[in-house]
Amino acid sequence: MPHPSPEPTILYTAILLLTLPATALLLAKAVHLLATRRAGYARTRPGRCAEAATLCLSVAVVTLTFANLSGFDTRPTRACVTARTGRDAAQAYRDGGNDGITIVSRTLPPSTLCTWPDGTTVQLVPSWVDPVLLLSLAGAAGSAAMGCRAAVGKGRSGRTRRAYPGPG
Repeated sequence: MPHPSPEPTILYTAILLLTLPATALLLAKAVHLLATRRAGYARTRPGRCAEAATLCLSVAVVTLTFANLSGFDTRPTRACVTARTGRDAAQAYRDGGNDGITIVSRTLPPSTLCTWPDGTTVQLVPSWVDPVLLLSLAGAAGSAAMGCRAAVGKGRSGRTRRAYPGPG
């Protein structure tokens, strides 16, 4: 009987626990946007950048959780058989020929790959997950960098403020 590859349980638990506040934050932002017609809570540039970075990280956490739960079933091979045949899991699972399926799961980048003895492979994680994860993490890093730059003291002209009066 094939078994999924062992993954660190603490990592899965942490991802699942982070998903609840991340989803709550995204829902609160959506309600705030609909109610006030204003995208953010913060009024300063560093605050807006920190808010954008937090939202990007929330999207990344929710996407990662979705990817890691794709193919989740009480019988690990059932999701593989359904994805391969495109039919209802119960009927396709009864047809036989499903022995020897190897399931390999990875957390980062998210992947659940089913391999049959004849060499056929099926990826259970949707193809849009990797680009969304990459863009949201890049957005978080970019927003954090812009927020730090704004907080350090760049003026509107783009020049740094001088701590002492000097020429020019």
